[in-house]
Amino acid sequence: MVEPIKKAAKKVAKSAAAKGSVIKSEVKKSAKKSASPSPDISITSPLRPRERKVPVFLNSPFRVAFAAIASLAVIVAFAAGDYFGQYRHRSIVDQSINQVLAGESQSLNKSELERAAIEAVLKATGDQWANYFPSQSVGIFNQTTDGRYSGIGVWLRKNQTGTIEISSVQPNSPAAAAGLKTLDVINSINGVSSNGAQISTAIASLRGAPGSEVLIEFERNQVVNSVKVVRAAVLNGDVEATQIAPGILYIQVSAFSSNIAYDVSRALFKYDHKKGIILDLRDNPGGLLKEGVNLASLFLNNGVVVSYSRRGKSDQVLSSTNKNAVMSPMTVLINKSTASAAEVVVGALQDRNRAVVLGEKSYGKGTVQELRELYDGSQIEITVGKYRTPSGRIIDRVGITPDLAVSESEEISKAIAVLGGLAAFEAGEASK
Repeated sequence: MVEPIKKAAKKVAKSAAAKGSVIKSEVKKSAKKSASPSPDISITSPLRPRERKVPVFLNSPFRVAFAAIASLAVIVAFAAGDYFGQYRHRSIVDQSINQVLAGESQSLNKSELERAAIEAVLKATGDQWANYFPSQSVGIFNQTTDGRYSGIGVWLRKNQTGTIEISSVQPNSPAAAAGLKTLDVINSINGVSSNGAQISTAIASLRGAPGSEVLIEFERNQVVNSVKVVRAAVLNGDVEATQIAPGILYIQVSAFSSNIAYDVSRALFKYDHKKGIILDLRDNPGGLLKEGVNLASLFLNNGVVVSYSRRGKSDQVLSSTNKNAVMSPMTVLINKSTASAAEVVVGALQDRNRAVVLGEKSYGKGTVQELRELYDGSQIEITVGKYRTPSGRIIDRVGITPDLAVSESEEISKAIAVLGGLAAFEAGEASK
């Protein structure tokens, strides 16, 4: 009984072994065929699940196109959201201008409306010296400070009432020949009222081709007059130097345009000034601060010339670095139209006991203006601080009080007398 069972068991085992070898052989053959797969043949194995077919629209190149469309949709949605977000947060000034342009029956210029808005903003600040220079006026303004332009030879400013007045007349200029004077109020230029106009507008109106005429209506001592002035090419003539007496040099600086300090240094080299120097800053409206500092530095050794503070920033200190300053006896002439950078020079020379100041109290324009450029090339000029002399005195709305009050007609003769006294004093000190 046992033997037949054993034989049967062996037979079953052999049969199973044979089948197993057949299965292994088939698997090997399938593996060899898989090395060169065909899209029409799929391999099924009990050791791994059947592969699932991918939908056609997700296969390349459909997948790439689908991703590109999805990305583009995201970008468009983001841009649209950004645009509408910016629109919601745009300035109400921009919105107002656009609404006016869209609804107004007459044709309007957007740039003119924007200029009116900017000028209104500057006026609202209460900054007496704030100005707006359209891009086409910036070049004209730069020509003025460079000391080369075609016009009549005047500097302009707004007085405390907001009207435009002449702050300086350049010697030997068309304006001087026509009889215009400092403090003359400009009522109109070529028939166009200057009331409420910006300085840049008035300056541009006075410019023109050499030989052309400009009609100016002005007021002096409450009397209205008009004059035609012939424009001319005006070059840098803001420094005049004369040997007024043996050993005494007279230097008149009409305004602080470019290279003024260099022109004065040339005069100091050219003329004898061992007995003294008369620096005439009467009717000088100021100009470039750096030129004022450079001029003062000709006569001051190392030390502070001027300082000013800006909101939220440390004090700005401008100093002389000269170690060999001109030390001849010196007087400075000023009057009620001496302003800004000219007052900086006077204050520094006075505080540091370098010169005797004669004349009348100066204008008192002691604020610092800076130009800020806008994206279209136009510029705004705004006040950023107040000047202080080396001793800490404020100039703005105070002015510089002279050491010796003298009428304008006597200033030069008195200056010569003072220089004589200073020279005698220094000679006595030297002999001790």
